[in-house]
Amino acid sequence: MGINPQHRTQRKYTLAKRITNQLVRGYLRRCPITDGKSLLLNLTKDWIIPEDPIVIFETKYPFELKANLANPEHQYLYFYGTHDERYVVTKLLKIIKPGDICWDIGANIGFYTCLLASQVANTGAVVAFEPAALTCDYLHENVSLNQFSNVTVVNKGLGNKAEQRYLHYSDAGLTEGTASLKYAEGRTASESVTLDTIDNLIAELPIPDFIKIDVEGYQLEVLRGGEHCLKTRAPLLMAELKDVGETNRGDFSEIEAYATDLGYSLYEIGKYSLKECAHIFDSKRRNFFLANEDSPAFSRIAPWLR
Repeated sequence: MGINPQHRTQRKYTLAKRITNQLVRGYLRRCPITDGKSLLLNLTKDWIIPEDPIVIFETKYPFELKANLANPEHQYLYFYGTHDERYVVTKLLKIIKPGDICWDIGANIGFYTCLLASQVANTGAVVAFEPAALTCDYLHENVSLNQFSNVTVVNKGLGNKAEQRYLHYSDAGLTEGTASLKYAEGRTASESVTLDTIDNLIAELPIPDFIKIDVEGYQLEVLRGGEHCLKTRAPLLMAELKDVGETNRGDFSEIEAYATDLGYSLYEIGKYSLKECAHIFDSKRRNFFLANEDSPAFSRIAPWLR
């Protein structure tokens, strides 16, 4: 019995999509020239994106991720194999060493958790905090997928006190990196989540050498909840402090003043270097290192200062 011509055509079509998908993703991940990449992706994405949005894929690093391609942030990870915060990633690959203790506050599905876990190796440890229930499920799966025995997942958010609070987002299924404890505007759904503090948790968890903070407007509360740890231990911090289009100078001034009170200075993260930043509002960057110049952690970022 011959093969149905329609089935043959469909198989060729599917094979062509798969091959084009691999070629485009390979180019986006490996070609050092960035000009034209976004145009190429925009022209081909609708045709080559998998029909099933739930995918497991290899990144550019020694780990895989499960993601939902209905989420544009996850699409970027899928196509490029890395985070769009590439300047942060390149710095962390140099700064984080085997044996380090890292806390990932606002871990989402676990890109940074897995990146840090691969860097600290078996002699180090990562504690990943994610308050959203479904997002935390993805985080657990990605840790298990890569068999990271050096990661502890905690289904909590961090703030300035232990409490229950509503986390706001658009769609739980999208596992959004923009879910916020502070901002409800434009977000149509929410869930009650558990919060704790850095200072409470250092009594039961390994004390961090490095803390990543990505909490969509809740940064000051996280810092206030870790005042004792930050003043006495002075770990290196990396925080997203500024969103595109954010204009609230007062919030930035509060963070700057509190960081100074803790003994920290702010350094904006550029492509090839770091630059001390007096005012977050005036910076074009959204990600910053915070370091105490008198602490051992400062030596980790000192080579990049300009």
